[in-house]
Amino acid sequence: MNIEPSRRHEHKRPPLVNAILGLLVVGFGLNLLADNLGWVEVRHFLGQIWPLGLILLGILMLAQRRPDQAVWGVGLMVWGAVAYATQQHWLRVNFWALFGPLLIVLLGLSLIWRAVHRPRFDGSADVNAFAVFSGSELRPTAPFERADLNAILGGVKLDLTATSMASDTATVEVFAFMGGVDIQVPPDWDVTLKVTSLMGACVDKRRPSALPPSKRLIIRGTAIMGGVEVKN
Repeated sequence: MNIEPSRRHEHKRPPLVNAILGLLVVGFGLNLLADNLGWVEVRHFLGQIWPLGLILLGILMLAQRRPDQAVWGVGLMVWGAVAYATQQHWLRVNFWALFGPLLIVLLGLSLIWRAVHRPRFDGSADVNAFAVFSGSELRPTAPFERADLNAILGGVKLDLTATSMASDTATVEVFAFMGGVDIQVPPDWDVTLKVTSLMGACVDKRRPSALPPSKRLIIRGTAIMGGVEVKN
């Protein structure tokens, strides 16, 4: 059974998230305008409010109601709160001395969350990759159903052009931390992207195709200081 055609790229955010992002952009633009007019020094202003930006970013991640992003959302809020308290001299803590260790702790908690709450992939129609300080290239030929791809300071490349789907829909879970995930799909697959980027990027580089979509691939996950790229 064929699926109905849909948009080439789909990544919807809740209205509250869009509203907060819009307010942040408007506020930043107004501050740049005020700086150009000589009314305020933006560098000093940004130096004072950047901890609040971390807190807002954490709230945005929680607002998306994605359980796999809850750890990072809470972590960003804690970072922002500690940084603000340090600026106000409420705490005598070197924020940057905490940043690295806390980042490693959050990474570990995120991996534990994925291991506990994600379904285990044990069938022949499933693909797994875990690249740490290394690279992994996968080109399955058996009917494909789902994949779990993890790139931590490394890279994972998944080529699906030589396979078919075991059903009408397949799912790829991605996690890129200071690494990259490259996914290549057949031209007649419809792709839905649900990847949240934090100081990273999710890029759809597929070329337009005249073939009607026959299968649906859902790619979801998180890119933190890393990237996810999809192409055909």
